[in-house]
Amino acid sequence: MARPNSFDLDLFDRGVLARLDGVDAGYGAVTVLQGVDFEARKGEVALVTGPEAAGKTTLMHVLRLALAPRAGRAVLLGADLARSGARARARLKRRIGYVAENPVFVEHWSALANITLPLKLAGRRPAAYAQDVQELVDFVGLAASSAGVAVEKLSGAERRRTAIARALAIKPELILADDPTSGLSPGETRRIVRLLAEMRRVGAGVVIASQDESLAEVGPMLRWRI
Repeated sequence: MARPNSFDLDLFDRGVLARLDGVDAGYGAVTVLQGVDFEARKGEVALVTGPEAAGKTTLMHVLRLALAPRAGRAVLLGADLARSGARARARLKRRIGYVAENPVFVEHWSALANITLPLKLAGRRPAAYAQDVQELVDFVGLAASSAGVAVEKLSGAERRRTAIARALAIKPELILADDPTSGLSPGETRRIVRLLAEMRRVGAGVVIASQDESLAEVGPMLRWRI
């Protein structure tokens, strides 16, 4: 495995969680992103906007290490992705929380069971995280009565809150939310965005991708358009 580049680590020490310089990315013969520059920092919220099919989700896939750049330079949490092996990328992924546009759950499991799944996969014992998870459920505004219900029976807003709680369970340094307010009412949209933005107060960096440019009115955000 390549040794960390001191420049990349210096970026991280200065609060830069993610930086893309001239990045191309796509699928098969199709290039979706071309020459993209982007930066996300600790304690900040970045709102990425653009029309449908502009590449917002593709950008998120690059940031969550689900899609490798075809060209350009991508530095994530102090590591140059082009110089990072499979084990290093796996460690990076454990420091990132991701909320998909259409979150996938184990539908017949309770919301609480879905939220704690990443912790169980990491080998943590329930006694070590039970209190933290309860505080997290309270933080995202998921009612105790809903936390014990099978996800398939929850409302759209409750499913979204469950997805956010699951993403936050690992205490990530970088939080990515791809169109997290799709299908929600204006009131619930504001609550969800405020909830995500609140994570900047604990030093996390937050990246929200959405067609809805009005989300910038909810709170202080850096705006990026692709």
